[in-house]
Amino acid sequence: MTRYRWPDGKQSAVVLSWHVDAESGHEYRDPQSAATQLGDMEERRYGPRVAVPRILRLLDRRGIPASFCVPGYTVRHHTAVVKSIQAAGHELACHGDVHEDIHPLDEEAERDLLQRQLGIFEEHLGIRPRGYSSPFWSMNLRTPRLLKEEGFIYDNSLMGDDTPYFLETRHGELVEIPVQWLLDDAPFYRHVYGASNAMADPDRVVGQWTQEFRGMHRENGCFVLTMHPWISGRTSRLDGLERLLDVIQEEPGVWFTTAMQVAEWAISTQQNKEVKVRGLPD
Repeated sequence: MTRYRWPDGKQSAVVLSWHVDAESGHEYRDPQSAATQLGDMEERRYGPRVAVPRILRLLDRRGIPASFCVPGYTVRHHTAVVKSIQAAGHELACHGDVHEDIHPLDEEAERDLLQRQLGIFEEHLGIRPRGYSSPFWSMNLRTPRLLKEEGFIYDNSLMGDDTPYFLETRHGELVEIPVQWLLDDAPFYRHVYGASNAMADPDRVVGQWTQEFRGMHRENGCFVLTMHPWISGRTSRLDGLERLLDVIQEEPGVWFTTAMQVAEWAISTQQNKEVKVRGLPD
């Protein structure tokens, strides 16, 4: 199998992907609780209120670009915070409106949801994102086609490879920048009442992420680390991220980049075209 090539002879790519959900997920899953109970909402407001400024300082100090996937809810309710991300030069991508699961939606409703997200970005930020990460990483067979219809260049929700690949639609190819649950902070750190697994300590998480980075670097992979400010923005967890970044930045041949830059590279080089995703409609 041919090794994936990265710009300037780099050996691997690293994308820090921040999902700035704020209260949106709780609004979607339990609107009654969101309207009457303060605790869960304040836990999530910690993200835009405290964590995002802290994260931006970290990225600025290290000179690392990042991709921020932002629901329409967050753009509407925390506009100044999202504008601070934009002003810092990071990528902004779509991530639902109130972090909806798109699986139950019919085609018309799913298209309307995509258009609504884009309209919110245009109204509040004056931009039209071309990148998308689906809430819950849920995808319907028609979703790639709908994304291409609305002008998106890439999706960042599937787990079918270690490097970018392409989803064929009648409107052209959509770049897929793959993710994986092992590189998502929520399964490790999120507190869920009644769950059988306890929250992991940062040492364990950093250890696993370090092992995965070393393997992905060896395999010329694209290491996409997905984090949520309200989860990983706590001090001990950001300290853990700093330790991971120390390891990565000491490794020669790493390209710190954004998901959009990865997508543009994939389009320009047309690698990994042998991957064919079955089941997509014509």
